[in-house]
Amino acid sequence: MVFQFRLNPSLGNTLDHLTLKPALKNNIDNFEFSRFILISDRGIFQYRNLLNVLQAGNGYIVAKSLLKSTQKERDWTYDDNDYVKVSENFKYKSRVVKRIIKDENNIKHTIEEKVVVYWSKKFQERAEKENKSFLDFINKLQDTPENFRLTALQNKSIRNFLKKEYINKCTGEILISSEIKPMLDFEKINAYTKSLGYYQIVTSELNMAETEVIDKYHGLTQIEEQFRTMKSTLETRPLYVRTPEHIEAHLLICLISLIILRIIQKRIIASNQIPISEDMYWTTGINGNRIQDALNKWLVDLMPNQLYRFMNIEDHDLQIILKAFEITIPKKLFTLGELKNLKTNIKVFI
Repeated sequence: MVFQFRLNPSLGNTLDHLTLKPALKNNIDNFEFSRFILISDRGIFQYRNLLNVLQAGNGYIVAKSLLKSTQKERDWTYDDNDYVKVSENFKYKSRVVKRIIKDENNIKHTIEEKVVVYWSKKFQERAEKENKSFLDFINKLQDTPENFRLTALQNKSIRNFLKKEYINKCTGEILISSEIKPMLDFEKINAYTKSLGYYQIVTSELNMAETEVIDKYHGLTQIEEQFRTMKSTLETRPLYVRTPEHIEAHLLICLISLIILRIIQKRIIASNQIPISEDMYWTTGINGNRIQDALNKWLVDLMPNQLYRFMNIEDHDLQIILKAFEITIPKKLFTLGELKNLKTNIKVFI
């Protein structure tokens, strides 16, 4: 089975990769799994961790930072040869490599793993958008270095790209950047910008198709999205109840609400009203907040003579939801009996 879990928050500020072994011991070892596949983001990546997973008879699908990979690995990633081009917006390739890893006792082990890399135009555009102000600043700095002024916010952004030392070309003297005005390492910056849009995943599952590896890794994002939806849209926390019974009731209502929300999203996707990204990113069609807002607008107003009318029926998101469930609301006033018939005739989707 494929298993994903959240790390124990009681470990505080401990680095993620150091929490894996105790987290497995506390959360997984007591279950009678014949085998599981650990799926994790880059925070967990450390080959000693992955060796522990393999030695226990299990597998892994884990993201690995391109910028922390070797130059040879990055060159292979950026080389356009051997890529399978799904479209102009998405491509992927893979290879199987052998690695020598030292365990906790400094004993060397040889493992085989599949390395899957892919490029997504959507991923690149999103990264460029998130880093736009920083990238604009770097371009201006390269064009007009004499106008260089570093704000506190910019300093925080470029700190990782400052050279620790450089050589005075006239004297050959090595200068420490902390003792003089820091200089940017444009090689690091170029490596960073070149990596935008690319992603790297390593897995023990040598026979698993590349698209399945990518899809299962994206499943991690779906699970994280469940937590975000629970905490934000459904307001699972903070809790304003104290007794165990009230806490359990509150969480149960939130879980039922999450299931209903996901059913609505699945129906929206199945109705083909929302374009589905071809780069295999999973989608909910419409996010939870938009669905919540749309349903809150779906009101019935009581008119004179015991007639009723639907309000906000032209709302864009509400129309998408209604069409997904094949619900048509005529533009008219309804009697109470007609409202009941409308409810009775709604199809049940399982």
